Amino acid sequence: MAPGRLNRRTFLAGALAVAAAGCSDSASPSASSTSPTGPSSTGIAGPTIPPPSVPAGGGTGVATPPAAGVPGNPFALGVASGDPLPDRVVLWTRLAPLEGQMPQTVVSVRWEIATDAGFEKRLYEGLAPAVPQFGHSVHVDVQGLKPATTYWYRFSAGSWTSPIGRTRTAPAVGAAVDRLKLAFASCQHFEEGYYRAWADAAASDLDVVIHLGDYIYEDELLGAGKVRNHVGGAPVTLEQYRARWAQYKGDKDLQAAHAACPWLVIWDDHEVENNYAATVSEREGRPGGPTREQFLAQRAAAYQAWWEHQPVRLDPPGSGEFRIYRSFVWGSLATLVLTDSRQYRTDQACGDVPLQTGPACADAAEPSRTMWGADQERWVLDTLATATTTWKALANEVVMGDLRLPNGGILNYDQWDGYAPARNRFLGAVADRNVSNLVVLTGDIHLAGAIDLSVDRGGSKTVVASELVGTSISSRGLLPASIAALARTLFPAVKYFNGDKRGYARCTVTPATWTCEYRVVDDVTRPDGTVSTDATVTITAGTPGVVRR
Repeated sequence: MAPGRLNRRTFLAGALAVAAAGCSDSASPSASSTSPTGPSSTGIAGPTIPPPSVPAGGGTGVATPPAAGVPGNPFALGVASGDPLPDRVVLWTRLAPLEGQMPQTVVSVRWEIATDAGFEKRLYEGLAPAVPQFGHSVHVDVQGLKPATTYWYRFSAGSWTSPIGRTRTAPAVGAAVDRLKLAFASCQHFEEGYYRAWADAAASDLDVVIHLGDYIYEDELLGAGKVRNHVGGAPVTLEQYRARWAQYKGDKDLQAAHAACPWLVIWDDHEVENNYAATVSEREGRPGGPTREQFLAQRAAAYQAWWEHQPVRLDPPGSGEFRIYRSFVWGSLATLVLTDSRQYRTDQACGDVPLQTGPACADAAEPSRTMWGADQERWVLDTLATATTTWKALANEVVMGDLRLPNGGILNYDQWDGYAPARNRFLGAVADRNVSNLVVLTGDIHLAGAIDLSVDRGGSKTVVASELVGTSISSRGLLPASIAALARTLFPAVKYFNGDKRGYARCTVTPATWTCEYRVVDDVTRPDGTVSTDATVTITAGTPGVVRR
């Protein structure tokens, strides 16, 4: 392994503690505990601190160290993998027993990866430090893998062994790929429904899942209709966010989906607070609302909790900004661009008042308004314009399609309608830079839809991309089914709309077509709800726009 920079002093201390536990020090180039930031066309690359590891079956072997002070099975939150590259993938778990608190000491966790589910063909194994400063989370970036290959992995600590996870590496860059099967989803309010959709996704033999944010909710469901309850009030501190994440991660259907394939994850607002914008809290200026300094401390805690619970190839965040936008390549077939529409945006215009039917205030048309910030906007366009794959997919938090009313009214200032100048810049650049076969994957809005994205030049609109909006896993719909016909009348660019069904989107991508099935659950208030396909839409390579089958 090429030498790499130290990640954090705590990780160095953890690595030294692992070595002191008696593990073999004959490190192979197979793994690193985490990886540095810095997006590239193939994701994020570069080694950091390698835990001691050896090729399984061919070296001295790695014994599972004792787990002193751990009060019970520490793998109650399951396992996950993510950020797949052709030769590497991140393996994740977090030690969080249901029986009590973890000791405030470093715990050595053994990891194994194999080419079979029975672990008779183990490829690599090693130890990774689970340190209390980062919630005893573990991120192992296993290297030396083969492209387009399925692997199985597991962790152990003391006498406990984790569930087995299955993961898959990306194809080699430029390799011919005839199919990519992916799912995307968002918005899984724990109190509002069960995660039957994730059980369906887990059984769908997917190559990758893209989660578009609102993985947790910080707020409490008011009034009737709860199917289960959050523990504790709205989180503000790191410990409170950790507790909320642990409650969500404990769901068995969600665990099954994580264990079935690698994930690519971004965040939206509820991982911190509803409708926050950059450094501005939604509650700023309200009675009892936070000061800017207090909100930045809350945001830093929330960002760290997100990192601790997700299988990402990123350094743990500091107290300031945390860059999560990055990209991945799936052979010659698709470039997957992951964005961040929360951390750098301009504050919402016009007081962020929802569902107003009158004309928007002048502030909404201010040319300097931005959703991504100048650096990210430039990076997104450069990444898309230089991609050589057939398809380009943009993982995007909020609806990009133009859903403004005929009088210019904006129904939702939090989505791209409230940032129309930024949308015009982006879609205009997509056209000018000849970005072909762009598919925008969107969450946030708790409804399903398919939209043609157009650029307006001199009063003439040209479709340049397609948007697929996934509904929510469990969060309540924002519009009744009766509004569907009206939506299609008001917004002819909307080719499919469903405002009242929960679920996710399952896509099959080939060199010729991008096909999306909208999978919906008949009743999310039951853990055994029935899942079916509500609609299927297709995008044909070379022809921007969506066709409902």
